[in-house]
Amino acid sequence: MFFIKLIIGIVVHQLVNLVLLKYRILLDDPNHLRHKKMINNKSDIILSGGLIFLVLFLIYPISNYYLKLYIFLIFLLGLTSDLKLINVPSLRFVFQFLIVSIFVYLLNISINFTDLKYLDLILEFKILSLLFTIICFLVLINGSNFLDGLNSLVLVYYILVLVSLISLVKFYNLDYDLTFIFNITLILSVLLIFNYLNKSFLGDSGAYSISSVIGYIAIDFFRTNENFSVLFIIVVLWYPAFETLFSIIRKSISNYNPIYPDNSHLHHRLFNFVNLKFKNRFNANLTTALMINTFNLLVFFIAILNYKSSIFLSLLLLFNVIIYILLYNKLRYEK
Repeated sequence: MFFIKLIIGIVVHQLVNLVLLKYRILLDDPNHLRHKKMINNKSDIILSGGLIFLVLFLIYPISNYYLKLYIFLIFLLGLTSDLKLINVPSLRFVFQFLIVSIFVYLLNISINFTDLKYLDLILEFKILSLLFTIICFLVLINGSNFLDGLNSLVLVYYILVLVSLISLVKFYNLDYDLTFIFNITLILSVLLIFNYLNKSFLGDSGAYSISSVIGYIAIDFFRTNENFSVLFIIVVLWYPAFETLFSIIRKSISNYNPIYPDNSHLHHRLFNFVNLKFKNRFNANLTTALMINTFNLLVFFIAILNYKSSIFLSLLLLFNVIIYILLYNKLRYEK
């Protein structure tokens, strides 16, 4: 079954790309690509990752139709950005808020328990619980979009997140049906292969769709297995979440609108530093993504071994934040 699904994924990828190339849809000029400095590709850049993810997501059997509709609508919102139909980030954010709000309510996936005493007192109120969940989704969606500035970074990261959840279930015999997670992992793996080869890119539609599914899985996973600390989920999703929060603070201090993109994220600075050594964008891209995700893999492994300890996971989260800030400040002054 695995190989059948893999073949289906590859075939769908190739067919979608052929159609988009033939009709010149979702093509991005390499000279104007937001991460043009990250790749050597001189040919057409196909922002097909989101559409391929959506097609495969709808093909695989999923009984939750609200989730299917949610992913379809959040994909369409990202698509308006990829097609340059909505170029105002603040307007896209409003639509993000509306779509996420509606489906957090319909999917009944509000976060009402975190094992953090004072926060849990607030989350006892249904409306505040819903609002907190909406904010978490928005942070994850926009953080994922930030990380997509480096080729393969976000795909590998979320594959590691899903593999961590699978490992947790297998190692500790937790009660959770892994079929859905396996399917999403397979889809991301197919996308990674062609993303690595510069044959397709996620675009906003891909980043929005994938992060939304990951957010749903994370909440559903915790609600099904409340015998482990919710901080485990926070730790495995810390990178896009902190990237968003840090970017808001950084841009606000610089009197720059936090909603608008820039090229001053950690992965951009690390890439520039690595590229000085390699003088080759493809190798620098690969090395930078590998460095960041190797660090996260180590963090996830440690978190799995201590998945019930809120204190240890809190310290691990603090460690990640400190490392991020120290590295960012060091790279900030590198020539």
